[in-house]
Formats: sequence, C-alpha cells, structure tokens
Amino acid sequence: MGTFLVFIHILAVTAWLGANVTQFVVTPAMQKTGGAPAAEWMRQVVRLGTRVYSPAAILILVTGVWMVLRESLYEFEQVFVTVGFVTVIVGMVLGMRVFGPGGRDVAALHDAGDEAAAGVAHKRLAMFGIVDTALVVLTIWMMVDKTGF
Repeated sequence: MGTFLVFIHILAVTAWLGANVTQFVVTPAMQKTGGAPAAEWMRQVVRLGTRVYSPAAILILVTGVWMVLRESLYEFEQVFVTVGFVTVIVGMVLGMRVFGPGGRDVAALHDAGDEAAAGVAHKRLAMFGIVDTALVVLTIWMMVDKTGF
C-alpha cells in the first residue's frame, strides 16, 4: 500500500506541475492572439481549477496525511512534510482567491476587446503563477531530498 500511496501522491503533484508548465507555454501565445480565442483559453485555464488543481490538491493532502499516519518514517513535524502542507494550502488559496477570479476577469477583458487591460491583469496572474510553481518545485526538491529528515 505504501508504494501505491507514493505513486498517487506523485501523480497528483505531476498533474499540478504539468498544468502550470502548460499554462506558462501556451498562455503568452494566446494573450498575443487576443480576442475570443484568448478569452476562451482563460476560461479553460479557470476550468483547470476544478478539473485538475482541486482534485490534485485533495489527492496530495489525503495521500500525504495517510503516508504520515501509516509510515513510521514520516512525521508531521518534519520540515519537508510541513512545507508540503503549506504549499498545497497556499496553492488552494491562490486558486480560489487569485487564479479563478483573475482568470475570469482576464477572459471578460478579452471579450470586451480591452487587450491592454487584459495584458496587465494577466501579468499579475503570471507573477502569482511563478510563485505557485516555485513553491511546488521547492517542495518536490525537499521531498526528494527529505530536507529536515
């Protein structure tokens, strides 16, 4: 069961990081296109919140807690475990408070033809995206390295 939990945990983290990388690659091109295609892309980015990020966060939390409770190697007090929980919580808050509303705003700006404002709003989202991705990558490193073990 331990290997299965680790597998599901890693799969969920991979989904989160993969969705972030996809957005970093595709979104700038869509922002340059502007208009209806850019608006629809942003609506799909927001949709990722419910279809990818939320399920991934839940799986990460559930498998993480389960592994700590099940395995004698892990403790809630370990730095890498704490950082993992903090990263998921920060990611969830960013999704609900920044990415979801901000993505809808950017889509509406594209729909309204205000490409300049959409670009400014998107840059704000991109900065938060960099923070989110950096936290995820740092957490992956700490988990692999067992930092604070």
